[in-house]
Amino acid sequence: MLKTDWKQNFILLGFSLLMHEVLTLPTMFFIGVGLLLVGLNIKVPKLARNVMALGVFASYWVTYGKIIDPEVGLNFLTSIVVLKILEKEAVRDRYMIFFGLILLISAGSLFEKTLTYVFFFSVSFLLLIGDFYSSLGQKWKFKDIALAVAWVIPLTFFMFFLVPRVLNPIPFNQGKTAPGEIGHTPDVNISSIDSLAPNQTPAFQVLVNKSLTQQDLYWRGNTLSYNDGWNWVQMPQDREEPIPLLGARPGRLEVKQNFRLYGRSDYFFTLDFPRVISYERDIYGLGKMRTHAQKRWRWIPRYEVISHPQARIQDSEGSQQYLQVPLPKKDKLQISETFKGKTFPEIESAIRDYFIKEKFSYSLSPGRSLNFKEFMNNKVGFCSHYASAVALILRIKGIPTRLVSGFMGGNYNRFASFYLISQNDAHVWVEALVDNEWKRLDPTEWIAPDRVRLGGEAFIESVGTGGLRGTSFLRLPRMFQDLKMWFGQWDFLFYQWLEEMDYHTQESWLSRLKFKRQWLFSIIPLILVIFMGMYMWFLKKHYDKKEISPYQEVWNLFYKKLQKRGISLSKNSLGESELVWHELTGPEKERLQMIWKELIAVSFQKNEESLDEIRKKIRKL
Repeated sequence: MLKTDWKQNFILLGFSLLMHEVLTLPTMFFIGVGLLLVGLNIKVPKLARNVMALGVFASYWVTYGKIIDPEVGLNFLTSIVVLKILEKEAVRDRYMIFFGLILLISAGSLFEKTLTYVFFFSVSFLLLIGDFYSSLGQKWKFKDIALAVAWVIPLTFFMFFLVPRVLNPIPFNQGKTAPGEIGHTPDVNISSIDSLAPNQTPAFQVLVNKSLTQQDLYWRGNTLSYNDGWNWVQMPQDREEPIPLLGARPGRLEVKQNFRLYGRSDYFFTLDFPRVISYERDIYGLGKMRTHAQKRWRWIPRYEVISHPQARIQDSEGSQQYLQVPLPKKDKLQISETFKGKTFPEIESAIRDYFIKEKFSYSLSPGRSLNFKEFMNNKVGFCSHYASAVALILRIKGIPTRLVSGFMGGNYNRFASFYLISQNDAHVWVEALVDNEWKRLDPTEWIAPDRVRLGGEAFIESVGTGGLRGTSFLRLPRMFQDLKMWFGQWDFLFYQWLEEMDYHTQESWLSRLKFKRQWLFSIIPLILVIFMGMYMWFLKKHYDKKEISPYQEVWNLFYKKLQKRGISLSKNSLGESELVWHELTGPEKERLQMIWKELIAVSFQKNEESLDEIRKKIRKL
């Protein structure tokens, strides 16, 4: 295998490892098989290549149910590059692989926003450019890299700070969960799910201004009040318009949060219990729902929230919608008789005792429960099952309830004071209206207390499909976890700074400089013309230089050493047996004459290896 092939395969392998959360299993399998066959120099027939490619392409439709999607596009592009590597036969194929890999690693930067990927991208780009120069019969020297950087840095600075920002960038759907995976969904459609697969995809990051306990880590998404007797769906009544405010500051016991969403979301996630939310210089107060929906045409990935984890949501009016239970009267009567009690504490205690006594269990693969009765008979489920069941029981007992869909838990980075919440932390819990206050009730804590104590991500690591497992032997030691966390803080800080350079930030610093935004549209073409003029001047100057051979370069170096010693050369010195050494005598004269004779011999023999040895001798003079 050629050296160039090893570099390309290494880049593709590194790309697949970094993008494993976006690439599907068929794509990863195709990459592995393709690189193995290329490494063993096994030629794959055209028919076999096409069958493999068509099978992988078909898997995308099965996985995503569509072919027009950024993640699908990245998988398609990756498979096409692998296919081209397998069928590489001509020089044209080598160029196509080069441009395909450049496009692939560039597209990956839209999904993987870490400093690790920035480093991978930079190294891969330099390796590919170096190979491209080699394929053209040219050498890429260090000074070429330095020169390119000298041009790229000011141009990048110009593009980043002076190009006008837009208000509505096109968002990608990274972070959306696939069917059958753990993740947040605005609806709670339980009857359509028989099992859930772990999903480590990041959902959002939160920078907090004070420490939180594990019991505080309830990240509110949306509330649900309407159900069909088992499943819960969004309704217009579950949305409310926030109240515009002129300003707000966090109180002594409140927590200020800076959110960064990884993908498009239907709602703003907030730490319970949110009071104020602000974005794009707008500040809003939240009402009884304490939720705020995102607008489809104006998705907001960054915002700030002020919450009080120990507060209660006041609601003196309530609503009949919080008591609606579309079940037969016979079933309602049976449920009411099963769970005794009149006050909320009595009913809550009765439900908890019943679940524990009847040995209900927590599982990610409970099988399908089509209705409330089936779940009570099966006695196994996850958070959605228990939240729905408890909410219905409380309603039948006359206590208004609603479901809250969001996240519970998070991985705390103590180096940068932020939480990273993944889709594995997705959770559903209950809120009950007691004494004109909405009180949080999490039935999952009764059945699987470790789910709340550890958080979703850590709990999933120790939970199998049917029950609890021991601690994994593959778990990284504490030192490596701390190292990963330390690197994670720089990812967070770096990309937080990048994302803060939006339309409003640019408008703010331009205003401080008393610079009108519309002036940019006049200055940008002028600066581009200046850059192009400088670059054209550089190219002309570069190509005007006379190219010299490596032998002439060593001769010039030898001339400079001689001139420092006062030695002159006659016009035909290269063809004569003697040089004009003036008054130089002794060992130095002999050494110089020896190098001179070796240099003449090497120049006629065209021996580059010997030329390198002579160059070293001359530099030591």
